[in-house]
Amino acid sequence: MRLRKGVAGLAVFLLLTGTLPAQQPQAAVPAQPAPPAAKPAPGPKSLKMIATQGEGATNRIKTRSAVQPAVEVRDENEKPVANAQVVFQLPASGPGGVFYDLARTQTARTNERGQAVASGFAPNNIEGRFEIKVTASAGEATTSIVIAQSNIDRPGQDMTVSGKSRWWKPVLILGAAAVASVAIYAARHGSGSTAQ
Repeated sequence: MRLRKGVAGLAVFLLLTGTLPAQQPQAAVPAQPAPPAAKPAPGPKSLKMIATQGEGATNRIKTRSAVQPAVEVRDENEKPVANAQVVFQLPASGPGGVFYDLARTQTARTNERGQAVASGFAPNNIEGRFEIKVTASAGEATTSIVIAQSNIDRPGQDMTVSGKSRWWKPVLILGAAAVASVAIYAARHGSGSTAQ
């Protein structure tokens, strides 16, 4: 105990008399500049998209079966664009359908071949033609297309360009036959009056 007090006292004495050198402050180390952030790889300048599945498809209302829309995205050099964001958007009303969870839009990412497909699409109960809007984006580049499809209620039913079934053909034929019958009857029987 006495030894410790003696050492402490000697240190104070030497420090006060200047014989014990004071601790020198260490020189500040200059900060190293941060390395420049790596620049992200430049995205494509432009995009091109084609429908690979679903264009002109016919969906069955009764069985709730539909052709899932699919696309392929390429850059300005016709190379596949991987990891592009693709948004499939169904019509808000009229003929169309829904994706999973009754959603009218679905977002997908392209694979290494530049391909993306919507999944879980089912037609609604409204017959007719409709368009699925598809938008792709990668970096600053975007593009969009539409995929036309039709919903039908009966197997073998054909759809017109306007999206309505061809119900008018038999009506038109029957109407023409009725007009022709009346004309033939009138020609054979005349008006029923004779000149006096």
